[in-house]
Amino acid sequence: MDMDTIVEKWFSTREQKITWSISLAFFIIFPVYFANIAAFLPDNAMIGGDGGATGTWDVTFTESDVTTSESTEFLMDGEEFIFEFTFTDEAPNLAYVEITVSHGETDESGPNPLAQDQCDNAVGEMRMGQVNEFIRPDSTTSGDSGSPNDCPASYTMVIMLIENYTGDSYQTSGAKGAIQDMWSDNGNGRGEYRCQITLETRSGDNPGPGPSPGPTSNNEDGEEITVSWRVVGLETTVTPIVDSSLS
Repeated sequence: MDMDTIVEKWFSTREQKITWSISLAFFIIFPVYFANIAAFLPDNAMIGGDGGATGTWDVTFTESDVTTSESTEFLMDGEEFIFEFTFTDEAPNLAYVEITVSHGETDESGPNPLAQDQCDNAVGEMRMGQVNEFIRPDSTTSGDSGSPNDCPASYTMVIMLIENYTGDSYQTSGAKGAIQDMWSDNGNGRGEYRCQITLETRSGDNPGPGPSPGPTSNNEDGEEITVSWRVVGLETTVTPIVDSSLS
């Protein structure tokens, strides 16, 4: 079969002519597209390997409350109580967990109205043995109510789940995929959080001579302690920096 016969056979119908026209267009357009793909990317961007596009990027963060909870207990002087909270959902990307301990001074009263009310001390200690990994150098796992003159009292312990995370936006260069991977929790922070509170009551000064606290000091039985939990999710946005200056 000679070439003229082959060509006549391939282009003998309208459908065959359309098919060959489309194929010819692809043969021409594809090489041109891939040869000039950089022209379709933002300034300073280029195609990389497994990490995807590389270039210069704006990196911003959006935080949201994944879940919150709160528990309140009345503790006696010297009593220890463990507040517990469990988080096991693997779906959200977590930035950190906040544990806030708070209380007022509500139960001091006594025969001497001149005796000074003093704020009790709720000493907090996080028990993290049942939690899957966290960033130890960046986390706060203990606290106390502080000065006896500062009531109502409140303090917060923060368990960081992503290394070096501050929440601040920044600019950087590199592969987009690698930047996004930097801000992943990698499954950290799942498990049972346990906050142990030990109450230290302060009975107030006893004016005048004699031991303190004495019979004229304020009565002090205990305090109502509230522990609040806040699990914070994180979404990372990586957008190309486009040079809009005129050349």
